[in-house]
Amino acid sequence: MTQRPIGLDHSNDDQPATDSRPALTVALAGWVHSLEIENLPPAVIHQVKRVVLDYHCAVIAGCTAPTSRAVQNYFAQTESGSAAGVVGSEQRFAAHTAAFINGTAAHGLEIDDGYTPGSYHPGACAMPAIMAQAQASKSSAQEVTLAVVAAYEVSCRLARAGHPHTLQNGFHNTGINGVFASAVGVGKLLGLSVEELSWTLGMAGSFSSGLFEFLAQGSETKRIHPGKSARDGLIVAQLARAGVDGPLTGIEGENGYFKAYAGGKADLNSVLQGLGTTYEMLNTYVKPYPCCRHLHAPIDAVLAMKSQSSVEAGEVVRVVVQTHRGAAKHDHQHYDGLLDAQMSIPYAVAAALVYDQVDLMAFGSQARANPEIARLAASVSVEVSETIQAVYPAKRSASVTLELRDGRCLKHLQPQPYGEPDNPLDDAALTQKFHAICDPVVGHERALAIVQACWSLDLDAIYQSCTMSAQEISVAVI
Repeated sequence: MTQRPIGLDHSNDDQPATDSRPALTVALAGWVHSLEIENLPPAVIHQVKRVVLDYHCAVIAGCTAPTSRAVQNYFAQTESGSAAGVVGSEQRFAAHTAAFINGTAAHGLEIDDGYTPGSYHPGACAMPAIMAQAQASKSSAQEVTLAVVAAYEVSCRLARAGHPHTLQNGFHNTGINGVFASAVGVGKLLGLSVEELSWTLGMAGSFSSGLFEFLAQGSETKRIHPGKSARDGLIVAQLARAGVDGPLTGIEGENGYFKAYAGGKADLNSVLQGLGTTYEMLNTYVKPYPCCRHLHAPIDAVLAMKSQSSVEAGEVVRVVVQTHRGAAKHDHQHYDGLLDAQMSIPYAVAAALVYDQVDLMAFGSQARANPEIARLAASVSVEVSETIQAVYPAKRSASVTLELRDGRCLKHLQPQPYGEPDNPLDDAALTQKFHAICDPVVGHERALAIVQACWSLDLDAIYQSCTMSAQEISVAVI
């Protein structure tokens, strides 16, 4: 079957829409159903391998976090099943439970991938469900590739169309868009029909959830949003296969997803534009630092000034960060807990000034107790720049000014954080990130085996290498 681009003039030829809006739900289902490996550009197939590697980096480190372990222990006591494994463990569960556990772990330390135009983390939602179902179904590498592409394309486009209106209404885009990723990914693996995929998307909207209120107290609830999304998407795909129907206008309908979450302000037209010819998964980013993406441009700016001017932390008396409104909300100076530190621009800037590498240790408990970080964080003020706001969300820029004890001022504008498509981590840097984060957790030899399995998309080798006893894994420094 030859795939054609989907546009507004033929988005649903067989079932005319009841009004002028595109019939998104059915159109997306049709595109997912028609997706074939022969039609994927080589760059997209390669990107799938990068996504698989970066996901496993996040989940291997994240599975050691306290919330991840609490979630796994809970399900070990309450549920049974053996269809799919849990990364970093010898335990096995039903596929939907494994998806929940691995999804929580993948978001557990803020090192998973993201999509700037939609302020969304697709990998932690899509990959746990796809990998769990693939293991349970003994799916091939080609089938997983198609599932990953479907998951990323649909969910990233929905996230982009609703942002920033969903955020302004208090919703966490990863929580609310992630269920669409896992639903269509698993639906593609299961070989659902167009009607069943339409039901899956329609039901997914009813399972969509995730509030941004976690930021108020640094709540670990944030970590489980991708886990819930991964589990629920897998379940709705299975339910659709069992004959449970969902509304065929679940996304665009009068009482559908966009009306509820974006207040009817979503850019519906953008969802289908270029679908089948342009691939949004090529526009996702890789995180070099384990913290909220809004903190990365300020970190980059500080590291650049340290490199160029050899400035020392002790010389700094005041820091001014100018950025866009979304990032400026992360201006809190309390960071008793890990998540608070990972969401604080003042803390991140201070850590970048004190440490040569902004890694997990830089956000750990010892770093958070460092008096020099406390002094520097208190000196940071965060301001909104209308110039920077004007280019958001296409760019997440930040300008940082350092005022030094000798009266000098250093300033650096970071137009785009490291890891974005136009400022990327190449394959070598991505592999280096994996080893830097995972070698201390699982050892270099096992990390190397996982890297090789991911780059070759050898699923059996991935499952085997990621199965570990408690003695074979070390707790990440947090």
